[in-house]
Amino acid sequence: MKPFDVAGRLALVTGATRGIGLGIARAFIQSEAGAILVGRDEQELARVAEELRVYAQPVHIAAFDLRNTGQISEWFEQLCDRTGTPDILVNAAGISRRGLAVDLTLDDWQEVMAINATAIFELSRSFARRRIAQGGGGSVIHIASLMTAAARAGTAPYTASKGAVGQLTKVLAVEWAKYGIRVNAVAPGYISTDLNRSLMADPQFDDWVKQRCPLGRWGTPEDIGWPVVFLASAAAGFINGHVLFADGGWMATF
Repeated sequence: MKPFDVAGRLALVTGATRGIGLGIARAFIQSEAGAILVGRDEQELARVAEELRVYAQPVHIAAFDLRNTGQISEWFEQLCDRTGTPDILVNAAGISRRGLAVDLTLDDWQEVMAINATAIFELSRSFARRRIAQGGGGSVIHIASLMTAAARAGTAPYTASKGAVGQLTKVLAVEWAKYGIRVNAVAPGYISTDLNRSLMADPQFDDWVKQRCPLGRWGTPEDIGWPVVFLASAAAGFINGHVLFADGGWMATF
């Protein structure tokens, strides 16, 4: 038995052209799984796919804007007809709009919630419907956040959306367990990505992160990729409805 093995399986990863999504896609490819890379920019997808094909695993690309939540179900069905049904779904795409709640626009709120929560719900159930129709089984992993359990001023839409991700993980895990579909989440700490570039460039904030995190550093996309692969593997076969904090010990202290 190789309980940590995901070789030969197919993982669909959203937000796969950079940051955490790319780190996750690379971890699956390095683990000898195939990948479907989803992002908005087809040229970036093609570039990343070319980079990942050096590992000699199947890599597909699918350009799609997850803000178009009403089109996700039809798009997913067409994608599966082309690539085959994925065994693993990783909802890694996400955005943030920073600012105090009294100053943000309603459009800011709705855009963040659309991508970070509604798209995850719609894509996850599209995946589950397809898996159930084909006999069940599979794994869904959401990317949550420190903000799933805590909050920082100026992050209202993001915090609300990631709180929704945490609770959605639990209810989908309960509903789909009877079909052999496990649903879990990884909650990253502060990770060095494009999304956090402005924060990393702020010396005061950068120092705060390094002093606040017990491991004394920002995380990397790879720090998230490997836990995701673990949750998708048979080694995590009795883990369901769990939010795994990969945060360098952030939530363990104050």
